[in-house]
Amino acid sequence: MQVRSWIVAVVLGAPALGLLVFGPRGRTEVPPGRTVVRYWEKWAGVEGDAIKQLVDRFNETEGAARGIWIDYNAISNIEQKLLIATAGGDPPDVAGLVDPRVPQYAAQNALLPLDELVREHGIDVSLFKPIWLELCHYDGRLYALPSTPFTIALYYNRALFRETGLDPNRPPATLDELNAFAIQLTKKDASGRIRQLGFTVSNAMLGWWPWVWPCFFDARLWDGQRYHLDSPPGRAAAEWIRSLRDALGRQAVLDFEAAAGAIESAQNPFLSGELAMVFQGPWMSNWIRRYAPELDYAVAAFPSVTAERTNVFASLDVLVIPRGARHPHEAAVFLAWLSRQENLEELCRLHGKVSPFREPSPAFFEGHPNPFVRVFDDLAMSPGTFGFPRMPTWAQVESESIVLLQSLLRGDRTPEAALSASQLRIDAIVRDYERMAAQRRAAQR
Repeated sequence: MQVRSWIVAVVLGAPALGLLVFGPRGRTEVPPGRTVVRYWEKWAGVEGDAIKQLVDRFNETEGAARGIWIDYNAISNIEQKLLIATAGGDPPDVAGLVDPRVPQYAAQNALLPLDELVREHGIDVSLFKPIWLELCHYDGRLYALPSTPFTIALYYNRALFRETGLDPNRPPATLDELNAFAIQLTKKDASGRIRQLGFTVSNAMLGWWPWVWPCFFDARLWDGQRYHLDSPPGRAAAEWIRSLRDALGRQAVLDFEAAAGAIESAQNPFLSGELAMVFQGPWMSNWIRRYAPELDYAVAAFPSVTAERTNVFASLDVLVIPRGARHPHEAAVFLAWLSRQENLEELCRLHGKVSPFREPSPAFFEGHPNPFVRVFDDLAMSPGTFGFPRMPTWAQVESESIVLLQSLLRGDRTPEAALSASQLRIDAIVRDYERMAAQRRAAQR
């Protein structure tokens, strides 16, 4: 089995054996006559409660009529455990992943292509927005279905804009203007310590996507063969980061970031009024509603290099059927039910995210807890929307992007030297993967 040899190289045998022997199993008593479909999902807390609510409804209705029982299990570290279980021949029938893992798992033969199952079970994928379908495909085949999608935008504190003399109804329109606003919105005490920061790209300060910045300079990083980091857009992004750091004071910003509070708490620096602008997703409004309900804020498209073009980062949680699943057709029955617009939009609404459908239902917006959900939803249809690069080696490349960003933020190297070094390492990652992939293909002949 192709995926088995890969797993052995990256995980220990003992954890794999433990998972296979003592792995997740549902504890609810299953009604007689039902086919048990095991479903592993990464969500916990409120998000886990939301999908469990829908699973219970399926079991009571469609599942009862079709003789199917969804055995739902919330799984920590699902990405590794799913690969281990698939390698061991005992995967769940359905699993929830994030979209950047789809190329990796598909390339390792760990996912079942869904094209035929989708047709067989009447799932009309043409109803989904194009970006979500793009992120569910790899190498021309459909390997996943959307669950809860999102776009990332600019949250800004209207009260701080007003206090600084900025128009609270006009967010920055370009990246240069974003830096100018950030400088105006940064406040220091007599000792030079930052008390209020305008903006930062640091992944320690709510920026979970350290690789995206060249894309706002119109970069398309992955062309299917090479990751173009040391490029004109990459260099422009690095210079943009450097110029803001220099203007604010590199060490002062590092000190401020080091003291930041927990992201999902009242100490979140944007929620506490210490950070004026932040690059974040729709769930930020959930945290605001819970921890800072009086916060005067707004949401707008994150600016790009020019005001004429809007580049939008988009991503989503997905549902997959692992290769080797015992009940793929029954799993597809559940996926078809969950993909009905009323069901999937209910899940997205409970998560505070956008609709995956080209034409969201009116009820989706009317009952949505996020006051800016239409902004996030509209952004998903922008012609400049981009997602994670569809490359099997993304996990390693993303790690390298963190190293690069941290180097830029600390000023260890010039942007030119940092980009050149990262490009060489990423080229080596891709080259090594392609060599191993060619060896696997040759061994299968």
